[in-house]
Amino acid sequence: MEKTTVTIEIKQEVSITLLWIAAGVAAVSLAFLLAPHSTELWPALNVAGIAAAIYLFALLLYVSRGPLPFRWRAIVGIVTIVVVPCTAFTWIRMEDQSRWQAAQVMKIRAVVGKGIRLYEMPRPLVKTLAAYHEQSPGRKESLGDVFRRLHKGATAGSNIYKPQREGDTMTMIVETLEPDRVALVSQETYVRGRDLGFENYNGQKGMVQEKFILTERGITHVSEN
Repeated sequence: MEKTTVTIEIKQEVSITLLWIAAGVAAVSLAFLLAPHSTELWPALNVAGIAAAIYLFALLLYVSRGPLPFRWRAIVGIVTIVVVPCTAFTWIRMEDQSRWQAAQVMKIRAVVGKGIRLYEMPRPLVKTLAAYHEQSPGRKESLGDVFRRLHKGATAGSNIYKPQREGDTMTMIVETLEPDRVALVSQETYVRGRDLGFENYNGQKGMVQEKFILTERGITHVSEN
C-alpha cells in the first residue's frame, strides 16, 4: 500500500512539473508574440524576459514551500538574490552592446552609401553634359532630349540605376526631366539623416538623401538630408 502511495505521489509531482514547464513556455512565448511590433527585436525580448522573471519567481515560491526544510529555502533565496541582479545586469549590458553595434553598422553604411552615391550619380549627368556640348552647330538637342536619348525609357520618377551586384538596392530616381534641367535623387532606406522630419522622395521621413542637378552651366550637388 505504501509503495502504491509513493508511486502516485511521484506521478503527481511529475505531472505538476510538466504543467509548470508548459505554463512557463506558453507564458514567455505569448509575451514575446504579443509584444508591440517594431523594427527592433529588443522590446519583444524585454517583454519576454519580464514574463520569464515573473514565472521563475512563482516557480521558486512553489518549490520553496513546505515541507522543504528552512535551510534549503534559505539557500534558494540567497541564490535567487545573487543570480537575478547579475542576470538583469548582463541582460542590460547585452542590449546596450547590441544597440551600439547597430549604430556603428548604420554609421558605416552611411559613409559607404554616400561614397557610392557621390561616385555613381554624377556619371550619367557628366555623360549627358558632354554629349550636349559636343553637338554640331546645326543640331541642338536640349539637355532633356540628350538625357532621354542616352537613357532609353527615362521619365520623371523612373529609376535609371543598374544594379552592380546581387542585393544592390541603390536607386537613382529622375526627379526632374525638363529641357534645360535634369535632377537625380537617391536616398538611403535605413540610415537616418540630419533632419528626422525631412520628407524623402519615396514618402519616407528622415532618411539620408542626395541630389544632383544638371543645367547648361554644369552639375550641382545638394546633400538634402
